[in-house]
Amino acid sequence: MGRPTASGEEMRALRDEWATHWTTFFQMSGGQAPPALPRGILDSWCRTVASAAPLTTRVAARLPADSEEGFVLSEAARHVEPSMRELSSESGYLIAIADAAATLIHVSAGREMLRRAEHVNAVPDSVWAEHVMGTNALALALRTGRPARVFATQHAAQQLHDWTCWAVPVHHRKTGALCGVVNIAAPWNHSSPMGTALARSVSLMAEDTMDRLGPSARREPRRLSVRLLGPVRVALRGTPVQLSPRQTEIVAILAMRPEGFSFDELHAHLYGDRRVAATTLRVELSKLRAILGDDLLVSRPYRLNAQVDLDLSRALAYLAAGDTRQVLDLFHGEPLPGSTSPYLREVCTHVCVSLRNRLLLTGCTGDALRYAEIFPWDDEVLRTAVDRAPQGDPNIPLLMGRLSAAASPAPTLRQHLRRTVGGQDGTVLSW
Repeated sequence: MGRPTASGEEMRALRDEWATHWTTFFQMSGGQAPPALPRGILDSWCRTVASAAPLTTRVAARLPADSEEGFVLSEAARHVEPSMRELSSESGYLIAIADAAATLIHVSAGREMLRRAEHVNAVPDSVWAEHVMGTNALALALRTGRPARVFATQHAAQQLHDWTCWAVPVHHRKTGALCGVVNIAAPWNHSSPMGTALARSVSLMAEDTMDRLGPSARREPRRLSVRLLGPVRVALRGTPVQLSPRQTEIVAILAMRPEGFSFDELHAHLYGDRRVAATTLRVELSKLRAILGDDLLVSRPYRLNAQVDLDLSRALAYLAAGDTRQVLDLFHGEPLPGSTSPYLREVCTHVCVSLRNRLLLTGCTGDALRYAEIFPWDDEVLRTAVDRAPQGDPNIPLLMGRLSAAASPAPTLRQHLRRTVGGQDGTVLSW
């Protein structure tokens, strides 16, 4: 499985031919191409240019499915994960399932392929819609409802020119609704027809599983809400769950990566270099499983078998999109001030530093006032907003009042914000 059917010379000649078309269209002719090119690819190239797609993937906010079909597909992806992992191991290909919004909800691949996929952000929660990523097989299959293949230099994004991809839609059999897509990715010189066959096989498995899950999966979605940006709150299906600080840290770490962690990874992310016996973590996991349920906290790897809504993930997504106000909406206080988890401290630091840097760069008075409600001691953000405010800005008196009442720097967050931690906009500015 997975061997190229064409010779290496033929494959390279085809790649070079499409590379010439790509250069002519995207770099020389301003979006004009010979009409002899395949209609589907040419139309997608035109849409890519018209939408001014940045040709780079981005991470999406981790949101619950917004439709019954979307939720059932997410559940089905969890059920077929062992089979996908086995198929990806045998074929050497990357196998991904995306929802109807072109957001990856599951990715299976061997270690080397996963490493390559990370370079193009083919990871869970990344967006592969055409207006974001340009021409790609996943987006084409979603648009047409039919299988699609995009070879190497047919991709709009140059970073994908070393890949060939096949995609097959996934439908809900009873409603006929398009739920998502199975996407197979391989090195560019793999032209085997097995790509489409493999995608169709996984698509059928997903459809079979959705059919078997039936209405019960839609009636009782397991949705876990985790709030870390302020007072910590964990809720399962809307009902608050009482957890110890350590159990909350475990849930938060697992919520950051849907595909989960090995026991050793979880131990390192939770305790760092501290000498903590493995049995200590096993006891914590046993207590947590008793609270959440055996079917929600699963192992090998350790992960949360639920739709997780994590405010920290939302904040990272909004920061990547440059939406400062949405980030401020999520903040209700300093994130996890007492946490000793090096992993969570690093993520919280990244969010706080990125938010602070954006405020220092934009100087928006309204945003600065909202920030000061969370971090009243950070007078530099306030002074920057005052200096950049236009004359007559009604927020200036409020900012001056905040400045005069600025508290002494709180030690917890100051200890987190080291110069070695990079923010979204570059180097952390000095205090």
